[in-house]
Amino acid sequence: MAEEKTKKSLNKKTIIFAAVGVLVIAAIVSVIFINAMPKGVKVAVSNLPDSLNPVLPQNTQGLNANELIFDGLCNNEVVEDENGNGALVAEPCLAEDIEEHGNDKKTFLVTLNTSTEWHDSTQDKRHYLSSEDVIYSFDAYALKENESPNREYFLSFIDKYEAQDESTVIITFKKPIPLFRVYSVLAAFKIIPAKYNGEPMNVNMREGENERAFATSPIGTGPFKFTEWKIERYIAFDKNAKYENSTNKRVEADTIVIEQIVDPEVRLNELRKGNINLILETNPLDRQKVLSFEGEGVYISSYMPYAFYDIQINTTLFPKAEGRQAIAMALSKEDLIPGITDQEDVVVINSGIFPANTLSKNVPEYYEGNMPAKLPYNLAKAKKLASQGGIAGQNAMLKYPESMGAFGKQLADAIAKQLEEIGLNVEVKKVNVDTFKRDVSREKKNYELALMYHDGFDNWYSSIGSLYRGNGADNVSGVSDKKLDGLFTEFDKQNETRGMIDIIDKLETRFADDCPAINLITLQKDVYARGLKNVVIASDNPFLSAEKWVFGDRKNK
Repeated sequence: MAEEKTKKSLNKKTIIFAAVGVLVIAAIVSVIFINAMPKGVKVAVSNLPDSLNPVLPQNTQGLNANELIFDGLCNNEVVEDENGNGALVAEPCLAEDIEEHGNDKKTFLVTLNTSTEWHDSTQDKRHYLSSEDVIYSFDAYALKENESPNREYFLSFIDKYEAQDESTVIITFKKPIPLFRVYSVLAAFKIIPAKYNGEPMNVNMREGENERAFATSPIGTGPFKFTEWKIERYIAFDKNAKYENSTNKRVEADTIVIEQIVDPEVRLNELRKGNINLILETNPLDRQKVLSFEGEGVYISSYMPYAFYDIQINTTLFPKAEGRQAIAMALSKEDLIPGITDQEDVVVINSGIFPANTLSKNVPEYYEGNMPAKLPYNLAKAKKLASQGGIAGQNAMLKYPESMGAFGKQLADAIAKQLEEIGLNVEVKKVNVDTFKRDVSREKKNYELALMYHDGFDNWYSSIGSLYRGNGADNVSGVSDKKLDGLFTEFDKQNETRGMIDIIDKLETRFADDCPAINLITLQKDVYARGLKNVVIASDNPFLSAEKWVFGDRKNK
C-alpha cells in the first residue's frame, strides 16, 4: 500500500513537473516568438528614424523611410538604363493630371487620383484621398511652428493653393515655371492625411496626442504600410496590396524591415553571412573589401549623392574671418586620403558652399567644368591669415561622430595633420552620435571644429540656406550676415538659368568672406546588396526603387 502511494505521489510529481516544463517551454517559445524579427527584405542602418512624419524635421533614416509610406502629387522615380545605371525622373502620382490653368504660366490645375486609398482604409470604412488632404499637407509645410525642413523651399516656389472641389486643387507658383519643373517641385512634398484615427489633425503637428501618434505610427498612400516599431531594434513595413490599383506599379516584396545595427563591422559581417540584404550607410574604405565578396553574391550599387562632408566652425570661438579663412586655405582636399580623395571618378571637390560640379551637372549647356574655389589651397597665404586671425600657435578640438567609423577618423586625422602647417594644433575626438548631435547644434554649440556629413539635398542644393542663414534651422556655426541672408533669399526665388549662375557666384564670394565652414568633398556613395534583384540607386534615397525589389540573384550588368 505504501508502495502504491509512493508511485501515485511520484506520478503526481511527474505530471506537475511535466506541466511546469511545458509551461516554461511555452513561455520561452512565446518570448522568442514575440521578440522574433519579421521576415522580409532586411535593410541595415546605424540608427532608426527619429520620426515618420515627413512634415517635421527628421534624421536621414526617417527621410529615407518616407519613400516607403508616402506619395507626393508627383514622385521621384528611378529609371534603369541598359547598363543598369539609374536616372531620376519626376512623374505624377497622386496627381492624375496637371495642366496649365489660365494664361500666366504660373497657375496649374491638379486633378487628383481620388481612387487612392489611405493605409487605414477598410472594406467597411473606405478612406480615400481628397483635396482636403492636399490643402492640409501644404498648410502644415507652410506653418512656421512645424519648422519643416521643406518650408523655405515650399514658400520660395508656391504662392497660393486652393481646393476647387474634392478632386481638384489649383496651385499658383510665384513665377512662370515649365511643367517638368512643376513635377520636380511637387515631388519634394509628401501628402499626409487631414484625418488620422478618424479625427481631423491639427495643422500644428507638434501639438496634440493624435499628431504625436501619427509620427510613430503613420498612414500614407505609398507602396508599403507601417506595421511595427521595436525601439532600437527594427521598423517593419508590409506591402500595400492596393498600390497597383492607383499607380499601375506592382509591389514585389511582401515585407521590408529596417534593422538597427550600430557597428559598421557587424553590418558588413551580417551581409556576408546572408542575414541582411542591404547596407545603406557604407564606408568608402570598405569598397575594396566588399569587392572581394562578389563571388559570394554581394554586389555594389553606386551613385554620386547630393551631399558633402564639411568642417563646421564655431564662429564665436573663432571670431575673426581671417582665422577661419586660414583653415580653408591650409587644406589640400585632394590629398586628405590618398586613394580616395584623389580619384576623379569617385570624388567631387567642393570649391566653396556648393560642390564644384553643381552648375556643369545641372546646366552643361551654360557652364563647363568646375566652379573655381574662392579660397583655394595656398599654404603661404594660409600661414599669413592664421597669424592675422589669431589662430597660429593655438589649440583646437575637432569632433566627429562615431557613425563615420574608420573613414571619419582617417579624414579627421588628415585634416589635423594639414592644419599643423599653419600652427593650429588640432586634437581629434570621436563622439557618440547622440552626444555629437547635442553638442553640434544650433542651441548648444559645444564644439570648436566639427567634421560633418550633410545629405538629402536636391540637385540645386536648394535647402542649403538652412545651414548658413542667421535664423537657419541647421545653423550650428552661429554665422549671422544680412548680406548672406539676402543672397539666399534671391537664390530661393531665382528660376532663370543665367540668374541662377550669377547668384551662385555671389553666394560663393560672400560665403568665402564669412567662411563659417569649409566644405570638403562629395564622395560617390555605395550601397551593398545581397540576394536581391532590381536594386537601382540614383539619389540619396535608396528606397526610391523599393517597390521593385525582389529576392533572387542579381545578374551582372
